Amino acid sequence: MKIQQLSQQTHIPLDTIRYYEKIGLISSPQRDANGYRNFSPQAVEQLLFIKNCRSLGFSLTDIRQLQQLCQTPNAQCHNADQLLAQHLQNIEQKILQLQQIQAQLKHFSRCQGEKVADCHLLQGLQQR
Repeated sequence: MKIQQLSQQTHIPLDTIRYYEKIGLISSPQRDANGYRNFSPQAVEQLLFIKNCRSLGFSLTDIRQLQQLCQTPNAQCHNADQLLAQHLQNIEQKILQLQQIQAQLKHFSRCQGEKVADCHLLQGLQQR
């Protein structure tokens, strides 16, 4: 299938597919006589796997590791568990950071001043 069809089927932009091919996240397709990429059905599976991983916030490096684990189905799940535990820890840290930002923004939003000189947000940003 051509890259346009692959993009439509997976809902992944053409440039993203080309990038994933360039960095080796998907297999390089065969080229037909006029040089057009001719992707196999396996490319759909690879792209949907990547898309699912990205929707869960996995990095491209993590996705590469997960793909490698998929290629050794008889291996122990320990490496995948470690990767997941690290990812969960990173997500929890991001949530804490976002909660801190939210608390600070809520504090700034309580501004009762009518003039910019009394604005909590601007004063708070100048103190940082």
